[in-house]
Formats: sequence, C-alpha cells, structure tokens
Amino acid sequence: MFKRLMGITLICFIGLIMDPLIMKAEPTISLNELIKEASVGDVIQLKNQVYEGDVVIDKSIVLKGAENTVIKGTGTGDVITINHDGITLENITIRESGMILDHDYAGIKILSDHNRIKDITIEQTLHGIYLEESNHNELIGNAIVGNQSVNQSRRGNGIHLFHSSDNLIQDNSIHDTRDGIYFSFAENNEITGNHIFNNRYGLHYMYSDHNDFYQNEFYENTGGAAIMYSEDITLKENIFYDHHGLQSFGILLQTADNIELENNSIHFNQKGIFMDQSKGNTLKNNQIINNRIGLDIWASSKENVLTGNQILQNNLPYSSNGGKDANQWSDQGIGNAWSDYTIVDLDQDGIGDDTYTYQSSYGKVLAEQPLGALFLDSPALALYEKSHKFFGSEEGKVEDFFPINQSTSISSIPYIVLVVLLIGMFLWKLQKRWKTT
Repeated sequence: MFKRLMGITLICFIGLIMDPLIMKAEPTISLNELIKEASVGDVIQLKNQVYEGDVVIDKSIVLKGAENTVIKGTGTGDVITINHDGITLENITIRESGMILDHDYAGIKILSDHNRIKDITIEQTLHGIYLEESNHNELIGNAIVGNQSVNQSRRGNGIHLFHSSDNLIQDNSIHDTRDGIYFSFAENNEITGNHIFNNRYGLHYMYSDHNDFYQNEFYENTGGAAIMYSEDITLKENIFYDHHGLQSFGILLQTADNIELENNSIHFNQKGIFMDQSKGNTLKNNQIINNRIGLDIWASSKENVLTGNQILQNNLPYSSNGGKDANQWSDQGIGNAWSDYTIVDLDQDGIGDDTYTYQSSYGKVLAEQPLGALFLDSPALALYEKSHKFFGSEEGKVEDFFPINQSTSISSIPYIVLVVLLIGMFLWKLQKRWKTT
C-alpha cells in the first residue's frame, strides 16, 4: 500500500512540474498567419507537417517546403491563391480543392505576374494550376495528378491558361486530368519538355495564337493535341503515340492556320494527323509511322505544304472525306517518303524519278460511317483502295511529284548495274554477230 501511495504522489509531483511548461508551449500558428507576419522578400521554410486550410498569398515571398510538407485545403475553394507578383512556391504537396466545375477551383490559382511554381505535387484537386490574366510566370518540374475519385468529365485540367501570356511551362508531369494543358485566349507561351498522359486531350487549344511547343511527350490520352480556332503555332520535336479509339488522333488541326509541324514523331495512333478547315500549314520532316491512318486531310483543308515527312507502315497512308485535294505535297523539289512506293532513283539525288499517286476511297466511307474504322486492319482494305483507282475520279487523290528515298526503299544502284550489264551483253552479242558475218 505504501508503494502505491508513493507512486501516486510521484505522478502528481511530475504533473505539477510539467503543467506550467505545457501552458508556456508556443501555440500552433496557421500558414496564413506566418504569411501575414512575413516581410516582402522573406523565405518561409515550412516544416515536415500538414498545414490545413486554404491559403492566400498577397506579398512577394518564397514559400519553400521540406521533404514531406503538405498543404491540405478545406475542399471548398482554391487551396493556394496567388494574387501578388513575384511569389515563389517550391517543394510542396498540395491537396483537396473544391470540386465544383462552375467555380474553376484549383490547387494553385494564379492571378498575378512573374511568379515561379517549382517542384510542386498537386493531387485531389479540380484544376491543378489555373492561370487567369496572369503573365510571365514559370511552371517548372511540377507533378499534377487528377482526382481519380470522380469521372473524367467532372475533373479539371492539369494546367489551365485563360487570357494568360508569356508563360513558361517546362518539365511538368500531368496525368489523369480532364485535359492535360488547356489554352483559351492565351498567347506567346513556351511549352517544353512536359510528359502528358492518360487524360482526355493531352493538349486542348482554343482561340490562342503565337505559342511554341518543343520536345513534349503526349501518350495514352484519348487525343494527343487538339488545336482549334488558332494560328501561328509551332510544334517541334514532340512525340505523340498510343492514342487509340475510333476518333482518336495524335494531332488534330481544326480551323487552325499557319501552324508549323516539324520533326515530330507520330506513332501508333488511330489517326496520325487529322486536318479539317485548316490552311497554310507546314508539315516538315515528321515521322508519321505505324498509325492506322497516317494523314486524314479533309477537302476543306487547303494550301498546306507537306515536305520531307516519313509516311511509313500505316494501315492507310492517307484518307480524305472526298473532294479534290488542294495541298502541296513537296517544297523546293522535296516530297515525302511513302511505304507503298518503290523508288527508282537513277540519278542518285534522293528523289524518285516517278510521281507517287494515292487514291483515297475508304476515307469517304470513314467520314460517313465512323464504325468503318473497325475494318482498318482487314486484308481487304488494300484491295478496296486499289479497285477505286480505275474509276478516274479526282476525289481523294494526292500526287507527290518528288517522293523521297527512305531506308526501306529499293536502291536504284542494282537497276543501274542491271542496265549496264544489259547494255554490255547487247554490245558483246552485236560484236560477235559482226565477226561471224
């Protein structure tokens, strides 16, 4: 009994000592209070903890996370709102914005200029990063994952630009969102080195001019890049692959003019490039290989120039919805490489000596009956296409006057050797006959 009383006394004594220390412990300060107390230019180093609540940043500061820093929103609005110029966010995980599409909630809502968002992970939000009338920002090395608990049609976009220009979007990973990057009235932006996959459209693009896309990778989306109602855009050295489905594509140009597509790799898509009501575009030195349809260019698309492209091993190299083609299939004497063209190049200049001609008939079937795409793997497809060449129609017909050599083409050297041998044999026989007479 004595020992028990001593134990109780000791516990009470320790409690009396510790209670004042507990009372003097520093109260938890919210992230908004930390920001309020900071001065312009301060670096706020966050701890390895979860900061709860939506955050508004209204002064030029740096908010830098530790290895496991999380900012968890209330689920009712934007998690972080940036409404002052010159703010940096770095190395933070952001979660749980509101999910009401009409309000365009986001993990990060940017309403100002010259901000830097770097190495941020965004998940369980509606939009990932939303820029509204926001210019000269840098979005670099971020990972954005859509909210997979809701249907894709109810998700937001990975990066959404509205009336926002002169921004750099570089080395981001975006997947499982509605659209990877969405443009609306956004100009003079540079998009480079991003990996965009498993979204509806990797790139969805409306009413936005003068933007550049370099070395991005788009794959396993419903559609790769949908460029609509825009002009003066450059896409160089991008990769588009594995976009499958009856209406899927690597690149779609819809009412898009003066677009430059150069040195892109477009492989294993339902359609490599689909063009409708688009003109004045240049397709140069692209690899359009192993798609079910290489090029689907409707008669409404005119004055486009195609040169130096490798159009190889597609189920259909070219299709159209009918009408007479009005595009230019070469530039400065350089056409394109085609799988079904056996090149004869006697002068060894890399240009075929004969015109390449292709008559697209099945494309009109596909335009009228999309389920016709189910027969693109049929062995009868080539026979169907060839059988319609004899009707003399100009609909769906393309002519490449300067087809170029490609690695699988038959070299013209054996033909030259054969001609020389035949001439030699002829002269030898002729000389032998003269001797006998």
